[in-house]
Formats: sequence, structure tokens, C-alpha cells
Amino acid sequence: MNPENYISIKTFCKHHAVEESFIHTMHEFELVTIESKSSEAVFPIEELPILEKMVRLNKELDINPEGIQAVYRLLEKVENLQQEVAALKRRLNRFE
Repeated sequence: MNPENYISIKTFCKHHAVEESFIHTMHEFELVTIESKSSEAVFPIEELPILEKMVRLNKELDINPEGIQAVYRLLEKVENLQQEVAALKRRLNRFE
């Protein structure tokens, strides 16, 4: 586990002014991964944009954790559908 690839939950929460319980709730909803490093809770740096988006949904739009989970799952489905449409367009272009 390379320390540069992880961000401390305490550091993230301090920087974004959120409670650590918010991150743990997102983990319970299986939206982010939490690991332990030297008795400190951390998450992979790749999940930083996702977690920042969740914080914005919570703070700016006042969406509760359950709503964030629903929004996140819907956004995943939209992204998958967009990728599928793009792939189908490429296949269709080959036949034209």
C-alpha cells in the first residue's frame, strides 16, 4: 500500500468541513472504499472526485446520504448507457 495513493479521512474532512461519519456512511452504502493504514482510516486517491461530488450534493443541494446513493447509482447507469450508445454508433458507422 503506497501512502501517496491514499488520502486520510481526517485530512479530507478537515479540508471539506464534513464529519467523518459522512465518509463512513458513504462507505456503508458501498460508494467509497475505506482502508486502514497505521491505525488511520484512508481512502484511495482515485475516489477523491467521487467523494467531493458527494460532499457537494450533501452541502449545496442538501441531499441526505440515501439520496446521494440513489443519485450516484443513477449517474452510473447514465454513464453506462452513454458508453453503450457510443459503441453502437461506432458499430453502425462501420456498416454505413
